[in-house]
Amino acid sequence: MRAAVVPAALAAALAAAAPGTSGCGDNVPPTPITIHVAGDDDAVVAALEDLAALTGYPRLAVVTTAQPAVDAAAGAAGFHVAVVAEATCAECYRLDDPTPAAQVVHAGDLLGAQYGVAHALERLGFRFRSPYATYAPTPLRRDPTPVAGVQAPETRVRGFQLHTIHPTEAYFAFWEPGDDHLAEARRVIDWTVKNRGNYVQWVALDDIMDPARHAAWKPHTQAILAYARARGVRTGVNLQLYGQSNLQRAFDLWDDRGGGVSLAASLAARLPLLTDGLPFDVYALSFGEFFNSEPARFIADVDAVSAALLAHAPAAELHAVVHVGADQRVEYQGEDLIYYFLVKFADPRIVPDVHTVMFYNLYEDAGGAYHHDDFAEHRAYLLERIAAGQPAAYFPETAYWVSFDVSVPIYLPLYVRNRWLDLERLRADPAAGGNRLDNHLLFSSGWEWGYWLHDYTALRASYRLAPYQELVADALGDDLAPAVPVVVALIELQKRALMDERLMAYLAGRDQSFEVGRNLGIVSQPDRVTFDDLVTADATTRTAVAADTERLLVLADELDRAVADLGALRLIESRWSRELRDGARTTALRARFAAESYRAMLAHLDGRAGDARAHHDLARRLVDDAAAVVARRHRDLHHPRPAQIVGRGANATFYAYGYLQMADTVCFWVRELRQVAGHAGLPMEAPPDCVF
Repeated sequence: MRAAVVPAALAAALAAAAPGTSGCGDNVPPTPITIHVAGDDDAVVAALEDLAALTGYPRLAVVTTAQPAVDAAAGAAGFHVAVVAEATCAECYRLDDPTPAAQVVHAGDLLGAQYGVAHALERLGFRFRSPYATYAPTPLRRDPTPVAGVQAPETRVRGFQLHTIHPTEAYFAFWEPGDDHLAEARRVIDWTVKNRGNYVQWVALDDIMDPARHAAWKPHTQAILAYARARGVRTGVNLQLYGQSNLQRAFDLWDDRGGGVSLAASLAARLPLLTDGLPFDVYALSFGEFFNSEPARFIADVDAVSAALLAHAPAAELHAVVHVGADQRVEYQGEDLIYYFLVKFADPRIVPDVHTVMFYNLYEDAGGAYHHDDFAEHRAYLLERIAAGQPAAYFPETAYWVSFDVSVPIYLPLYVRNRWLDLERLRADPAAGGNRLDNHLLFSSGWEWGYWLHDYTALRASYRLAPYQELVADALGDDLAPAVPVVVALIELQKRALMDERLMAYLAGRDQSFEVGRNLGIVSQPDRVTFDDLVTADATTRTAVAADTERLLVLADELDRAVADLGALRLIESRWSRELRDGARTTALRARFAAESYRAMLAHLDGRAGDARAHHDLARRLVDDAAAVVARRHRDLHHPRPAQIVGRGANATFYAYGYLQMADTVCFWVRELRQVAGHAGLPMEAPPDCVF
């Protein structure tokens, strides 16, 4: 953008433009908002026109002017935002308030202009919560608190890996060709920008090995890449190296089970499918889960991929995911290390994406996830890179979905606190040597049931870090402001109960695939003593489970109080307030259901048949209550095509249904209810597998 100066006459020109007070309801037209931008910067004009259009506010318009000012707006009604160029820093902006009706965005570049306009709209009450729905208050009111100083990013790369390997909203938008899906992908990119992001990555699937499928997919992807670039957003694609460790349907570079095709030949055939005419900025290499390769071969193979990628896409970066798995250890060059850490011995140009899973963080208890009590080794590797001034990404999750959180469903704003804690502790850690994290990449797996809050707060925290309580307050805005103390209290309660007391394993679901893996020594989410285990457990184990059951009852009581507190608040009736209350309600029900299920099982094992039946009957009523809440929520989703994410249907992922299907049928609850009934000799059908 060319440098410009706000004319001295700007304040006077807008002095008469008083803010409107009309709302969107009762047939009163909404207050107009005009964004004024110099007409000589086509890229900024086009980006702001899309930003305005995708906000969905009916009277938000972009007006181009011959001057970088808003003189023409003198006397006009409504609110005004003037965008002027000040090429002082990358992705930054400054906001001035010449009048109560006008804001001036001094923008450093294309993204700075968009961030500044989004911030100006937020000061009028807008909240960009979901890619599919923006909150706009009625009436608009300008926040009079000045925005102090230049707003500039604290982390260079800020964005998402949209987990398209799973049937989330993003899968349909980014992977399935179609005009509607392309429009949704544009919404997601726009939403990323409005929340101060600059990067979007998604996972490639192997269906594009079919030439006909690839021919339809490629132009869809090219259109997404072009749109992202026009908005100033860099893009990446995740792919797997080894077919033998590809447990789902990710695109992999080498099916080496038979040994009939060399890695070089496979790379020559497959890499062009993702590089030719597809200018991704980043190619992120994954290595599956639970399977190891011999260390020297692994390093040589990664180096071969790096060399091949350099030939096919010389301008792109190569990243490699440093996954978790405490029992996947190897010896190499005198070091005992987790298998995925072998990446550090490969081509030094490769950027490691250091991963953690679920809501767990780098500094506290990891609950036994993937057999980890903590992620200290991952933290140490990341800090080593930061201290050395070497690029590295921190790659945590904001949802896990597969039988763990949103697919149960339970509401876990604990994610907000833990994603904040990572950034806060990394910034203050002496081992960082005074340097800051370079890349914050959020593993995103769905936005319904309030899970948009996790992405919203974590992305903004990587632009400008604030205490998590402030992040929650910002996200909940004016309409949900009374709920902020309740949500913060929920977060603190979940930290104590789900992390410190390790009760999360009881709230999470368990499908048949988890049980099969457990029998092979493979554990992903935190494990627990199962109903089957209790049958042969010793007295010490049964006593420990009984103690956990009592803690679950305490948790359920506390969650019930939170539900009551939310119900007592005078919140504006909306999808947002209903979603918040429904999420809190199902979580409380889930905690009590877990307690009653284990009480039933323990009573049966103690020979108290009447108590076992009573506890089981209560658990069954809790399932019915949860099903009613879920049915209500699933009639009120943000996604424009809810059947895609709730119902069954063929798609290119491993799952023939949307990510909320098991939640929709409360499958994990039913499975556990029937398991207990089977042990206690109560009449019940066979438990569902909750996989297929």
